[in-house]
Amino acid sequence: MNKDIEKWIYGDNYSFEYTKPGAAELIERVEAALGFKLFFWQKAFIFVGHFRRYGETTAEILRALLDTEAEPLDYTKRAGNGREKFYRQELREIQGKLQGAGIKTRAVFWCAADKCRYRERYKGTCEKPDCKRCPFPPCTQAEEPERRGRV
Repeated sequence: MNKDIEKWIYGDNYSFEYTKPGAAELIERVEAALGFKLFFWQKAFIFVGHFRRYGETTAEILRALLDTEAEPLDYTKRAGNGREKFYRQELREIQGKLQGAGIKTRAVFWCAADKCRYRERYKGTCEKPDCKRCPFPPCTQAEEPERRGRV
């Protein structure tokens, strides 16, 4: 196995020494007894009780962005804390990569101008009050004329 990949999957046993002295030796003994290596997240859970960096944020962002029929995400107001700011930065970066690859994503308002452009794009094209596509009542999502009884 490639050493970089192996290090990413299993981590190193010394990263938990600050939490529990002797952690590296203990992990080595446990792995020898079990006959296999523990994944990094398993080691983190053993010594810290939780684990980050396993892709949950990326999965949440992809779920939000790929739901193209949901109402737009509105990030025009400043992030309330560091976690929210990080999430938005990651979302923006992932959205750019997806769009660069030609993948349609959910509308996201990063500034008031984005919201205005979106409103103008759909202005007056829908009268359906419960549509989830548009955050501006009345809804502005285009609807087929035959669905409204017109041909």
